[in-house]
Amino acid sequence: MRTNITEDTFSVNKERNLVVACDGANKIEEYTTNGVLVREICLKADVSSPWHALQLSSGHYVVSRDTSPGVVSVVGVDGQVVRSYKGRMNHPRRLVVTRKDDILAADASNNRILSINSSLSSAQELTLSADGRIHRPRGLYLDESRGRLYVGEHSSVPSLLVFDVTL
Repeated sequence: MRTNITEDTFSVNKERNLVVACDGANKIEEYTTNGVLVREICLKADVSSPWHALQLSSGHYVVSRDTSPGVVSVVGVDGQVVRSYKGRMNHPRRLVVTRKDDILAADASNNRILSINSSLSSAQELTLSADGRIHRPRGLYLDESRGRLYVGEHSSVPSLLVFDVTL
């Protein structure tokens, strides 16, 4: 079976397998580097429109949902929701996870990056020094060893912003 994916919908887990959020099929798939399907997680009805998925150190998955208002959920390998953050987000796109399993979410329609604690009980906007402001963030990459957050903007002039961060 061929899955339609975009650059925003996949990540790599600690086993170096590809984790894919399948929006139209409402599931998460995990593949080896040779393209062999390792597992397929059918998401329950309350987790619709998955946009991006990452595997946490616990083995659970964190999923952003391309909805407004936006939702970020942690789901088990059975597809059941373990917990969710339903804050003031619109179309959360790319996610990254810190060493402490806190989650950074590119809140595209609100032009900001949110830091959501590992229990998904609270979030705060990251204060990032940028000329002007961030425009439609879609890509995120966190390099904690260097203390840098890379933010890809999706605007009329796509750009990559680099921030020094301490998380």
